[in-house]
Amino acid sequence: MSDTPLKLLIANRTYPLRVDSEQQSSLIKAAEVVNQRLKEYEKAFGVRDAQDLLAMCALHLAAEQQGFDKEKVQMNEEISRELQQLTDLVKAFDKA
Repeated sequence: MSDTPLKLLIANRTYPLRVDSEQQSSLIKAAEVVNQRLKEYEKAFGVRDAQDLLAMCALHLAAEQQGFDKEKVQMNEEISRELQQLTDLVKAFDKA
């Protein structure tokens, strides 16, 4: 793992970073998502202030992440239930 210099442009500002080479493409894609959202908000709401746009974007992305985490927990619970059912079936089969 080596530190790779990376410059990300977000809301017309450049942010120089040093990242692991494995993280580079993910960060570039993340910056693209943020910039796209900023453009969408600017167009939809007529907001031009970068700080307001960034706050709206951060709130939206955080809300999405919360929903994703909730779905992930629900999926894990469902998988656990199904695994328990399979375990019960195997135990019942062994007893028979």
